[in-house]
Amino acid sequence: MKTVSSSAAHHKFRHWVDVLRFKALHSLQAHTVILVVAVTLVIAAVFSMGSLFSVRSSLLEQVKSNSLNDFSNEITRVRGALNAADVSNEAQYQQLVDETASSIQNSSTTNLLGVYIFRQTISGDEITPVSTEPTYGSLISPDIRESVLNDEDNSVFYKPVRIASATGNDEPGAVLGTRLQFGTMGNLELFSLYTYGNEEKSLTQIQRSLLGICLTLSVFLGVLVLLVLRRIILPITHVADAAETMAAGDLALRVQVDRKDEIGTLQRSFNELAGSLSQKIDELEKAEVAQKRFVSDVSHELRTPITTMRMASDLLVGRKGSFEPSTRRTVELLSGQIDRFGKMLDDLLIISRYDAGNSTLDLVESDIRETIRSVVEQVGPIADGNDTQLRVNLPAGLCMIKIDTRRVTRILRNLLIDSIDFSLGKPIDIGLAMNGQAVVVSIRDHGTGMDKGQLGHIFERFWRVGSRLVHRAGGCQGASWRYPCAFESRRGNMVFGDIAP
Repeated sequence: MKTVSSSAAHHKFRHWVDVLRFKALHSLQAHTVILVVAVTLVIAAVFSMGSLFSVRSSLLEQVKSNSLNDFSNEITRVRGALNAADVSNEAQYQQLVDETASSIQNSSTTNLLGVYIFRQTISGDEITPVSTEPTYGSLISPDIRESVLNDEDNSVFYKPVRIASATGNDEPGAVLGTRLQFGTMGNLELFSLYTYGNEEKSLTQIQRSLLGICLTLSVFLGVLVLLVLRRIILPITHVADAAETMAAGDLALRVQVDRKDEIGTLQRSFNELAGSLSQKIDELEKAEVAQKRFVSDVSHELRTPITTMRMASDLLVGRKGSFEPSTRRTVELLSGQIDRFGKMLDDLLIISRYDAGNSTLDLVESDIRETIRSVVEQVGPIADGNDTQLRVNLPAGLCMIKIDTRRVTRILRNLLIDSIDFSLGKPIDIGLAMNGQAVVVSIRDHGTGMDKGQLGHIFERFWRVGSRLVHRAGGCQGASWRYPCAFESRRGNMVFGDIAP
């Protein structure tokens, strides 16, 4: 059970870490808040460590100075008491030493933990030492005793130590020692053990307080930055959402202007941009409608003069045998150009119907192979006149689909004539492939082709590759006519739509 609980806690922790990482990478608010909190924590930690170090040094220096002053005052008092004492034997001397230790212990500061007095006679025989706190007697090390014994100037010696406390943690402290001369009775070694545990606790409390202040300050700044960022980012998010909605087609959407600062300027600018964009689109739609109407009107109005011109041309063609050769050639050119003009007019009418949405399909089930053969037969003379070979590769089996035969014939005829015009006399391959989803007719020539810059214009109306190539067929404007009637068989139905590049 403990293993399962630990694993679940670990997965939960990893989940929250992943969430914070995602927010930090994808949210400006989270990224900024985390950055501010982290920087604040670092700055506060550095400042706290510096302050704590300074406070610790000052406090230790102060307690050291207090200990030295207290020990020096006690030495002065003890020397006076020793000089005034009337001691004639060892028992009285031992009693005097005991009373001196007790007096120092009782009259000194609260930091004094114990007093230790060692006596040595002139002959060098040690006398029983006096200790007010035997527990820490081992802290009076031989090296400091040796320093005191060898001192001739009655100096005060200071040695930092670590004192074991009841909680198991060592506390800082110090041992102070000096030598007291007492005439014929011998010298006294006086040592005092001071503890700095209270000061250590004060430093720990200060450290905890600084840590709490750092955390509180970081959280406060994080919340403050979050509130400020929300006030900045929330209206920007509304503007971004409005922009996405407009991109989806709702051009009437506007954002509420509820600020007077830079955010308000952004909101007003967005509304002005949306209004200007909507106005431009309306103008373009009106212009497109007018253009479509113009093309439709022109196409219909030109039918009557074209019909009259064709009738006159047919009359001249019927009598061209009686004309001179130059006149006969002129009549043939005139008839050809009138036929080309008529086909262009028919194409314009088809385009205008598609633009107006009034075009209807006349779908009949037929063998697409027969349609291809018919188109090849129609353009065969044009290919022969251009010394171009048409290589047809059709499947042997039937290929029955529902198509608008008239329109498909027109598309294939225009594509073939285009290929003949630009094939430079090289062969043209015509193929057919089909499966249960689609039928594909391919027409490929091996002429000059087009570079990448020209490919972007191939579906623009009335665009030509260039004037250096002569259109010998005379009946086609190339793929730029952009007939919107590509066909494919999908589950037995014909699909007509714009031809994509």
